[in-house]
Amino acid sequence: MMQIMTFTGSKGGVGKTTLVFNYAAWLAQHNYHVLLIDGDFQANLSATYDLITNENTLLDVFIGGEPVIRPVAQNIDLLPASPNLDRVEGLIQTKMYREYLLMQWMRLHVDTIQSYDYILIDTHPEFGLLTKNMIAVSDAVIVPLEPSEYGFKQLKTQFELRMTEYQQDSIDPRTGVSDIDAQVYYVGNKIQHNTIESRQFREALATMPNVIAQIDAREIMRKSTAQKQAVVEMPTSILRQYPGFKEQLITQFTRMTQTLQDNQHS
Repeated sequence: MMQIMTFTGSKGGVGKTTLVFNYAAWLAQHNYHVLLIDGDFQANLSATYDLITNENTLLDVFIGGEPVIRPVAQNIDLLPASPNLDRVEGLIQTKMYREYLLMQWMRLHVDTIQSYDYILIDTHPEFGLLTKNMIAVSDAVIVPLEPSEYGFKQLKTQFELRMTEYQQDSIDPRTGVSDIDAQVYYVGNKIQHNTIESRQFREALATMPNVIAQIDAREIMRKSTAQKQAVVEMPTSILRQYPGFKEQLITQFTRMTQTLQDNQHS
């Protein structure tokens, strides 16, 4: 069964794009057909695949253009971002069903959309109309959290309040049921080894529901997007500098995938 996941949050710099890039590569290695949608006008995910363009991008979904999905790796396709995506809010503000425009486009291209096993959507760290369009089509919303001096619990609470408000604003008056039914999950990310902050972070995650993965902080993750090579695809000569990390990452991706599949079928 095809699954759509939006990766988002209330704060930038939590490793969201890096997580999407590496998770997609791992899924592709397991012969899943993956569509990536870059919903961030900074276009970091698109840049990782050397695909920076203003032509036939995600922006065209919202302005009646012709978005084009491109193959970028074995088993991975990409609908790239446009640097002009930051204009979407103003462009669609007065449109009917402005929070469901991506859903309408997917319905019109249902055969293409259903040809994928997974659709992973990267977003800008905000909760505007663009992000709402992504959440509206999603089965799961993945929110990366990291140990933070600003307090990850505060960021988590802030996101949950916005999500609840969006769900309530989207209740169908005919049924009393919200059109937004995506389940929210959390990934502990960038967890340092043997620091008080990270130990307290792990302890807090253990008490939280819907935490589906915990990923350690390693320089190799940052290098993966900078060098445009996922960790699971790196040669042994590089991986031996980070003993055990690839195996840990695979374990967490496996756990994450199994949890999401189980919950989708329940």
